[in-house]
Amino acid sequence: MDKEMLKKGDWIVHRQHGVGQIEGTEEKKIGEDAHQYFRVKVRGGVYWLPIKNIPDYVRVVSSENQFHEVLKVMRKAPQEMADNYKERERDVAEKLENSTLEVKGELIRDLQARRMMDGMKLSALNERQLDALRMQFLREMVVVLDIDMEEAEEKLDKVLRKSVSRFEKE
Repeated sequence: MDKEMLKKGDWIVHRQHGVGQIEGTEEKKIGEDAHQYFRVKVRGGVYWLPIKNIPDYVRVVSSENQFHEVLKVMRKAPQEMADNYKERERDVAEKLENSTLEVKGELIRDLQARRMMDGMKLSALNERQLDALRMQFLREMVVVLDIDMEEAEEKLDKVLRKSVSRFEKE
């Protein structure tokens, strides 16, 4: 990510912190060295992002068009996931490493379908991953589509119901 692109007021997505807005820049002294950081406000707090070396797992929020494309992908029938919970957890963790919005959408769709299907269960880790993914996705959706959380949840739930109905028909 090009640090020159980012400025106060921009919305970004951090792999762990989720959606946040850059409030400005600050100089922080660590030992004898002073470094420049973006101050990023997220729900529940603030974190500082180094301006010089922005990690690959930080990106700008998706465009409205990208969001609509991902929602289309999420309407498709879910992909089957490994029955073995350790294998499934490993697959999900691998996909989360440097995942795009599309990969996150697919994971939400597939994990949610597994949660909803009769006789299928998610491990405790998969449940936490799904809840975290869903919340990050919804928060980004709220910012990008300029809607409130309730409307975002309704849209996402409608897409996921359509996806599961396609899976059940197969």
